[in-house]
Amino acid sequence: MRRFIDILVVVALLFACGCTDTTTNEDGQIVLNTLRVEPRSITFVVGGSKALNVVSTPVVEGLIFTWSSTNSSVATVNDAGVVKAISEGTAEIICSYNDQISARCSVKVIPKTDSGELPDKITLASLANPLSQSMIFSSRQLRYPGTVMQCFDFYDGSQDGYIYFTQCGADATTGNKWIVVASRVKRGPYGDSTPSSEAMYLRWFGHGTIMCVEHSESNGEDYIWVNSNGTLSGSNYTDQKTVSRILFEPGKTYEHCAGEHFYLDSYRDSSGKTWSNLLDFQVNIDFKARRMLATCRTSGVRHLIVYDLDRVLALKEQNVSLTRTWGGEGDTGTSKHTETTTIKARNLNTLTPLGSFTLKNNSSTTDFTKSYSSSYQGHAIADKYIFWYEGNAYEKKSGSGVYDNSQAYLEVFDYSGNRVVPRTRVAAASDFNNLQKLLRLNENLYCEAEGVQVRDGKLYLGIVTHLAGATTKNRLATILQYDL
Repeated sequence: MRRFIDILVVVALLFACGCTDTTTNEDGQIVLNTLRVEPRSITFVVGGSKALNVVSTPVVEGLIFTWSSTNSSVATVNDAGVVKAISEGTAEIICSYNDQISARCSVKVIPKTDSGELPDKITLASLANPLSQSMIFSSRQLRYPGTVMQCFDFYDGSQDGYIYFTQCGADATTGNKWIVVASRVKRGPYGDSTPSSEAMYLRWFGHGTIMCVEHSESNGEDYIWVNSNGTLSGSNYTDQKTVSRILFEPGKTYEHCAGEHFYLDSYRDSSGKTWSNLLDFQVNIDFKARRMLATCRTSGVRHLIVYDLDRVLALKEQNVSLTRTWGGEGDTGTSKHTETTTIKARNLNTLTPLGSFTLKNNSSTTDFTKSYSSSYQGHAIADKYIFWYEGNAYEKKSGSGVYDNSQAYLEVFDYSGNRVVPRTRVAAASDFNNLQKLLRLNENLYCEAEGVQVRDGKLYLGIVTHLAGATTKNRLATILQYDL
């Protein structure tokens, strides 16, 4: 009798949801091909709670799942998939469908005193310090000596921890910057410049301007988030509307995009204005605070938009259409052409931001409250703060003095664009004497700001250096460390 009732329930569900692509087993239960929960990992403080979202194929409404915790003293879960943090430690939340299939979410609970939050008042006074050896967190020769670092990230700051980098590779015939090299290398002691031997190759993704790395507690793997589906503009692949989350696999080559995709084309700000046709979508993520900072641009304007990361991950995938121009590089053997493709992505257009603001590009301004004057070099979000990094490349040549405006600047905002810390010059980035001495460069010197991160209450700024005028020698990716 029970089996008969189960079959009736299944039939009712099928009619209710209009499913035609489901199958049932001999007990009359719907067979699921895949099952996962999102987010796949959570870090939150004692007392916090998060609702998990179930994603299955086929999609069938009304299914009942069984939830359990491997360590209920650390985290509990109710029948609706809401996880509550009980005490410091780790646990796994398991979502099961009958005895067929299950999915897991790794949970890390940290005490409130170790939330990763920055103090209410921070300063950038240390940026006035000249370059010193103790300030150099890492200085590496990257995978390709002839190209500079675009950005960096890490989650383990020990000497044995990996640092991840991106670089752009250009085509020898056209000069098009068509490939992003994502590499990793152990941090190593001061003075160790052993180049990375582990790299992935991302063809026609974009410029690799911003990349962040995520470590999964559940499977021990590392994932990179990087802009994708770039279109050819001049010699650069840019104007992308997607970001991809990709498992880092040394030696792998991907084209256009890979892994999971996130799409952003428009948003509504706090005044009710809708901004559309956003380009250059890229993200930085604070995995502790569960915040995602997206930057995009419209003509002459940079948009900084903050989202709840868990709400982003809970979005269901939908079809989005992309039109791009790509190819024509001699190295690739492809012809230049324009193509429209459809991909599945989580569409951030449907989310209400936690906050947003804009910065105008104005090279002649002296009021930088809502503008920037140098080249955009990166952004980061940490807790309730947004860090904006800008600067121009500068060069010292023997016999010709210095031309620059030798500069790198940092400033800090809140989610609404209110300036928390004013625009501050990074003295170490134009300290020629110590750059030459500590990085073993000669009197011909090139330096440019590239990349910013905030980890565990410390600020990390990237600079790239090499011999002035050289294209293949002494290119170093250096990361400077500051206290906040």
